[in-house]
Formats: sequence, structure tokens, C-alpha cells
Amino acid sequence: MGIFGGQNRAKSQSATTTLIAEGCTINGQIKVDNHLQIDGNVEGQIEATKQIKISVSGDVQGEITTDRLIINGKFEGICRANYIEILSCGCVSGTIYSDNLSIEPGGKFTGITNPSEKEVQSQEPYGRLSSLDTSDELDNQEDKIVLMSHDKNA
Repeated sequence: MGIFGGQNRAKSQSATTTLIAEGCTINGQIKVDNHLQIDGNVEGQIEATKQIKISVSGDVQGEITTDRLIINGKFEGICRANYIEILSCGCVSGTIYSDNLSIEPGGKFTGITNPSEKEVQSQEPYGRLSSLDTSDELDNQEDKIVLMSHDKNA
């Protein structure tokens, strides 16, 4: 069997991490099934099933979707993740959708934080009621009482 015979070879950890090396620039859309580490520059949409790590030399502009996002470099754009960590050298500018955000001392964040989009949808299971907050709308409406219950037995 040659040196490339792979039946008895153990799967290495690096086989599950995609690396964008320092000095590399990518424009476009990236989608990986496991982990992604960015040491270079990326502009566009990035999606990783498990984790994206932007290292100190990494610079990302665009939109990120992942389970865990670790930022120790620069990120500008929109990110959606269950867990977001901004490390001591991390600099983030943009909009974050997450319920779990941590920022180490030295880490910087400028922008807007929102709860994860799943949470926002579950807060309004019956949809939105129409707004009746202006006096003109109230003058033209009949007096009505609306009762809503979350109790399934009611």
C-alpha cells in the first residue's frame, strides 16, 4: 500500500477546519459544513455550520451565519449566531443577531444588537395586532373588546 492509502488513516482535526490564510483575499459566497478560520480578507456572505473564527490578522466585511462566531480580528456587517465572542483584539461594527454575546476587555463593538431572529418570531405567535395609537383611527373605529389567551384549555 502506498503512502496515500487512506483506509487505516485517522481523520485529522485540520480536515474539518477550512482555513483562509493570511494574505489571501476572497470576494463572494462561502459555505462550509464544519469550522472556518479566517486569517486573510473576506468580503461577502459566509455560512459555516459549526464555527467561524476571525483571527487577529483576519478582516471580514459582509454577512455571517453560524452557530458560534469568535472574533479576534475585524468584522463589519451583519452576523447571526447562537454564540458570539469578541476577544481582546476583536473589533466589530454592524448588527448582531444573537442571544449570547460576550466581549472581553479590549474588544470593541459599535452597532446594534438584537435577539436572535428565532426568538423574535416566537414572541409574536399570533401575528401583530393593527396599531390603534392615533386619535384619528380611534374616532373611526367602533368600540370593540379583544380577548386573547395563551391557555389552550380556554
